[in-house]
Amino acid sequence: MTYSLAGRDPKTGDIGFAVTTSSVCVGGRVGAVTDGCVVFSQARTDPRLHKTGLRMWDDTGDAAKTLAAMKNAATALHWRQIGVFSETGEPLHHTGTSCMDAAGGLTGRDCLALGNFLGSEHVLPEMIRGFESATGDLASRLMAGMLAGEAAGSERDPLQSASVVVLGAQSLKEVDLRVDSSKTPLQDLNEMLIAWLPKAAAYRVRALDPDAAEFSSKIEH
Repeated sequence: MTYSLAGRDPKTGDIGFAVTTSSVCVGGRVGAVTDGCVVFSQARTDPRLHKTGLRMWDDTGDAAKTLAAMKNAATALHWRQIGVFSETGEPLHHTGTSCMDAAGGLTGRDCLALGNFLGSEHVLPEMIRGFESATGDLASRLMAGMLAGEAAGSERDPLQSASVVVLGAQSLKEVDLRVDSSKTPLQDLNEMLIAWLPKAAAYRVRALDPDAAEFSSKIEH
C-alpha cells in the first residue's frame, strides 16, 4: 500500500526517488538507488529484491535484465510491485495480480510513477504532471509530484511515512531524508528538504575536499 516516484535530471545526471505509504518507516523498506538506476519493491515488500536488482544493473546496465532478475527472485510474485528506472531507456514495472486497486505504473518524461491501494485512478497521472511541471532541483520536483499525487487521491488509508533520496555525481547522495511516523509525512518531508537543500553543497565539499570544508557552526547556523 504505497506510491512512489522515480526521476532523473538529464542536465546534472542526478537520479533518485520519493515514496510514501500508510505504514511506518517506508524509507527503510521501499526503494534503492545506485549510479544510473532506481529499483522499487513495494505492495507486500521484500527489500532483498533491491539488492538483486542493483547487482544485476551494476553487472549489465540492462533495465530489462534487472527487472527479470527481481521477478525471478521474488516469492509470491502476484503480491509484488516492482519497478526499474534507469538513466537511459524506458522505465519498466510489474504489478502483481494480488496488488490492491487502484494499482499500476505510469511513465512520463524522465520519471516513473508506481502505486497500489490508491484512492483514485488520477493519482499516478497527477504525480507525473506534478513532476513534469515543477522546476528546480530533482528532489524538489520529486516532492512536487508526490504532493500532487496526494491531492489527487493519495492512498486509501492515511499516510504515515515518506522518504526522498537523490544520488548525484561521484556516487554521493545529494538528498537522503525520511519521515518514519507522522500524520502529515509528505508535508513534514518537504519542510525537511527545504531546510536541507541550502546545506547540501557544503556537505558535498566535506566529502570531496575536507581541507576546503566549512565548520559545522557556519553550515548549520
